[in-house]
Amino acid sequence: MKKICFITQCSLPVPTTKGGAVETLVEYLLNENERNKDYQFTVISIGDEKAKEMSQKYKYTKFIYINPSNRFINKIRMFIYKILKHLNIYISFSGEFKKALKVLKNIDNQDYFIYEAGPTTQLPALNKIIPKERLLVHIHWDGMSNIKKDKCFSYLLPVSDYIGHQWQIGTNRSSSLIKPLYNCAKIDLFSKKITENEKLELKNKLNIPEKNKVIIFTGRIVQEKGIKELLLAYQRLSTENVTLVIIGSANFGATTNTKYEKEVSKLISQIKKQIIFTGFIHQTELYKYYNIADIAVMPSLFQDPAPLVCIETQATGTPLIATRVGGIPEYVGENTAILIDNDSNLVDNLSKEIDLLLNDQNKRKSMSENSIKHAQKFNTENYYLKFNNIINEIENSK
Repeated sequence: MKKICFITQCSLPVPTTKGGAVETLVEYLLNENERNKDYQFTVISIGDEKAKEMSQKYKYTKFIYINPSNRFINKIRMFIYKILKHLNIYISFSGEFKKALKVLKNIDNQDYFIYEAGPTTQLPALNKIIPKERLLVHIHWDGMSNIKKDKCFSYLLPVSDYIGHQWQIGTNRSSSLIKPLYNCAKIDLFSKKITENEKLELKNKLNIPEKNKVIIFTGRIVQEKGIKELLLAYQRLSTENVTLVIIGSANFGATTNTKYEKEVSKLISQIKKQIIFTGFIHQTELYKYYNIADIAVMPSLFQDPAPLVCIETQATGTPLIATRVGGIPEYVGENTAILIDNDSNLVDNLSKEIDLLLNDQNKRKSMSENSIKHAQKFNTENYYLKFNNIINEIENSK
């Protein structure tokens, strides 16, 4: 039984009691391993009482919890860290991670250590403790690669081929040392259906007219998510009786403070069509909102590495319109999404595609059926299987 230690950023607990996409992905592996019994895992993370209580159910995972550090000292440390990293001088980015490094000095019986999604500036410090051949890096962003960092570990586990390629640009790392591990989701959470009466009740609750078609957007009101472009496209729609539902932001307009938020707020005030902000919706309830949606839109403007929304939307069977950026093309199926170039014609093309899809029921139905099938590729069982295959490939390459 192989022994593998997961090194988190020590900012959120595992098991997950306070959310966190990366922490959730680690938890999926732990849960699948309880059934498959392939590994003896160790997890280093920050802890709280609920996480410690939940950890008791695991037979094949040992948890090492780091106590929280002083917030004021952490702010000073982060300030110094940001200055020094531009000089290629790397210190611990938090007191918690500094404590984790001390803990790691006393863990020497592991086959592999997996650094989970943290700042790559910590790799030189990790390499002083962990031999290069036993350190794997599970990277969820472009990583700001350079040769110094690249020499600190053996295999890179990017969440998409796009991220793997971005790392190669700064390092010329061999493709044989890159093993993509695509994100996953708990598909069953999103694939559930509600009755027509329940759909009507939810529409009534949100004050959406029964006859209206619904466009759904999940995300924050920030520039990189493309919310302004979506609103401009929504404003230009020729289709009547449409409602835009934005999940993740509540009371928008009353709490705006950034320049971008003010621009978005002004734009919203000029749009005659209905826009609804739901606020935060827990994962266990999200499927209900997707059930009343005719289409979902994800107009990311940045090179989104591997958005979980892609998987979740497909699992619900909601036809998706998204931008062709980052790792998004790798996560959608050929017939599950419409991809649009992020260029000067984005708003016009977005508006056009939304109009066409809203008025093509047969295409929406076909995309929905294909989406549900394609999402199964990203379930937790396949995630664990891929992880297992990667470990075996690394073992066999020795």
